[in-house]
Amino acid sequence: MSMLVTLWFAATTVAPAGPPPWPESLACAAHVQAWAELAKDANGGMPEDRSFDAAIFWSMAAMEAARRDGVESAAAAEAAQKAERAKVKLRLAAKDPETEALLATCVKQAPLVG
Repeated sequence: MSMLVTLWFAATTVAPAGPPPWPESLACAAHVQAWAELAKDANGGMPEDRSFDAAIFWSMAAMEAARRDGVESAAAAEAAQKAERAKVKLRLAAKDPETEALLATCVKQAPLVG
């Protein structure tokens, strides 16, 4: 539980103004969530710590950005993450260089625990 509290705190304090704007936070959330899903699939259903931590961080950051930036509801923000993650997962699986580059940028911005 303390890891989740640490990640939540980090997500809400990315910068003095909080996480990046909603579109950027959504993109990073989708990229690291897709990465975590692919890692889990490749690992026999077991989450991989680094990808899982980054996915939790960006999920929380995206929800905070959605709230702050006026996304109509939490359900709409979650649906946007799910839809974007599905698109990104296909591109990551295909080893698209631009998608992998954005993923690397997002991972570098996430405070990884453990």
